Amino acid sequence: MRFDLFTTDPVLLLLASDRTVPTVEPLPVSPWVAMSAMQKGIRRGDVDLATRAAATLLKSDPAKLWRRLVGIVFEDVGLGSLETVRLVTAATDRSARQQFGGDWAVSSLLVERMCAAPKCRATDDLFLTISHHHELAELRASLAGVDLTEHLSRISERGALLGASLSVLHASGVRWTGQVPGQASDAKSAFAAMRSEGADHSIVALASQGFRVTREALPPLLPLLSLARSFGDRTTQDDEFPSVVVGRNGLPTYVYDAFSWEGKAALSRFLKRDTATGRWLRKHITAERRFSVLAGGLFRIDGGLVRQRVMWPCAMTLRWLADSGYHSMKLSDPAAFLDMIRADLPTIDEERADVR
Repeated sequence: MRFDLFTTDPVLLLLASDRTVPTVEPLPVSPWVAMSAMQKGIRRGDVDLATRAAATLLKSDPAKLWRRLVGIVFEDVGLGSLETVRLVTAATDRSARQQFGGDWAVSSLLVERMCAAPKCRATDDLFLTISHHHELAELRASLAGVDLTEHLSRISERGALLGASLSVLHASGVRWTGQVPGQASDAKSAFAAMRSEGADHSIVALASQGFRVTREALPPLLPLLSLARSFGDRTTQDDEFPSVVVGRNGLPTYVYDAFSWEGKAALSRFLKRDTATGRWLRKHITAERRFSVLAGGLFRIDGGLVRQRVMWPCAMTLRWLADSGYHSMKLSDPAAFLDMIRADLPTIDEERADVR
């Protein structure tokens, strides 16, 4: 293996390895199911599933594989292992990958490292909270009318995390549910404001690079969230996973979610069945919102679970806020609603198991 120590990003030297590059069979699924399987495998530390899914994407749509790896590492690893985030983001340079054995050698190693890395989903929980929680509706409305200069000022003044995070979304120009059409934005200035606020410059640079690759909301939120984190705290804990059900096609049913046609069809069939969840949704939720509320709840109790979750106070609070507010509703007992979906999970899996 040859690489130039003078021109290669030092982070990429972590790819220098004498490991045997795995030979795997791609999954016989659509790219959308493959993306889900890769992400769920990474979250659960299932190297075989995640690697086979990555091979599927590399074969069908290589560009989608590299964008998705960066999206996943910011969403599911994040502050749990900034070294892993740096490595995956740096590996988007195709010429650099050729120095370390090519696309498959690098992508399979990245997947293995992401599976093994401690996980922190706090950035995604922060995004869900500020986007949807009903108690923040007034704040969202207020900040929607603020101009770019005021957003940048709010970011640089190191105000409350939730409000400053909303200003980051507006100032960076990311696409999200609260985006204001025609609103001026300047991502470069937003990242500069976070540096002036006191965010670690290397984390800001990493977030900026991730944003250039994905154009998604999570990278810009990472530097702000890092200010609330004590990096000495490394306690991790596995989430409590439901029993794994393997479908007729040999894949675990949890790979079928609202982001694939197959998952949408299975959840739609479930909604037609006579279940406690279905009855509650029909009674309390308008027809056009039932699917998204169900899909979001299923994510909270199944699809979004991880192994080695880094436990720190702000992350735990954000997870609770996302659990209780992802649907934008004011419920007297949000946990009971998720428990209802959890109790109906065997019936959901009956539908997902039929996917061929």
